[in-house]
Amino acid sequence: MSIASSKPAVPLSEGALSEEGELPLEEMEQPPAKTYLDLQAARRGQVDLETDRETLARYLRGHGQWIQRCFRPLQVEPLSAEIYRLQFFRMGGLGFELEPSFGVKIWPEEDYLFRLTSIELPGDAALPYWVDCRASFRLEELPGSLATTRVHWDLQLNIRLHLPKFLQVLPRKLVQKVGSQVVQQVTRGLSDRFTHNVCSDFYGSIGRSHHPYRLVAVEDGA
Repeated sequence: MSIASSKPAVPLSEGALSEEGELPLEEMEQPPAKTYLDLQAARRGQVDLETDRETLARYLRGHGQWIQRCFRPLQVEPLSAEIYRLQFFRMGGLGFELEPSFGVKIWPEEDYLFRLTSIELPGDAALPYWVDCRASFRLEELPGSLATTRVHWDLQLNIRLHLPKFLQVLPRKLVQKVGSQVVQQVTRGLSDRFTHNVCSDFYGSIGRSHHPYRLVAVEDGA
């Protein structure tokens, strides 16, 4: 199985439209069940950095300066001040592989809450996948004599993959199992690497290269 992301992902109430006017996955017109596969993955965590909240927020606001470095090994193409195209590496399973790309938008900060969502780009409608991606980063300044900011981060993916015919005839449980394993593996790897890259890059930006950060918690979600 392979994954990608190509649709907006603003938090929705049940049955609501997104800010771009698109229906949630469960309310889209449903193709025959055997022709597609729905996959989910989620991951969340907390990490502490030795800095005050405003200094870290100022760094995050300047995403044009760090996004290309911190999303490695993905390639990042700026499309506007808030929108970027991410190019994934090749991935897959059961003889089916893709090198997906997708758009992301970084939304304006709201009271030290930063959000990143997938967004549809021209030509995405013809792709064999649909993904709703939502990520958030909330900054909490901790009490104490040493300035410390805790970052609460959360990532959610809802993926619909249109299956080629040779996968449609395989046992459904096998296809679902392999697809879920690939999605979870990629989600863990990229989220953990992104966390490391952002923390390291931030410290470098304030002249404290190689300064350690503290991973408080990380877990897979439902």
